[in-house]
This record gives sequence, C-alpha cells and structure tokens, in this order.
Amino acid sequence: MPTGRVDIAWTVDPKMQRLCLHWTEKHGPPVKTPERRSFGTRLIETLGKQLKGDVQLTYEPSGFVYVFQCAAASLTSTASE
Repeated sequence: MPTGRVDIAWTVDPKMQRLCLHWTEKHGPPVKTPERRSFGTRLIETLGKQLKGDVQLTYEPSGFVYVFQCAAASLTSTASE
C-alpha cells in the first residue's frame, strides 16, 4: 500500500499582493538531486518564469519540495490579452 503524500498550501500576502505556493512530497521513496533536469522540472521552472515568479526546487531526502512565489497580478488576464 503506497504511503506517500503531497501537501499543497498557498498564502497570499495582502500587503505585498504576492502568492506563495508550497508543494511538499512526504513519506515516499527517498529523494536525491537528479543528475539532469527532466521534462517535468523544466516545465515547472518555465511556468514560474512565464508568470514572472520565483521558483525554488529542493530535493530533501524525505521528499521533493517546490516553492513558487509571484505577484498576484501575474495570475490574472483579460480577454483582450
């Protein structure tokens, strides 16, 4: 029976108008920093750049951690864009 899990949490700093998203994997197989960047890694890094945000990838032994921060305004668009 699989015991791994993913915790996803986000906050919005009302004063700075910034979103912070935390993706944390736990209780799965041991994790180590990959020797090369995979398609998935490149995808989440590119998404962060497209939204003009900051991306942090951490390969903790207990699980992968992804932290993304961006201006809340980056997440909205209008039909004319």
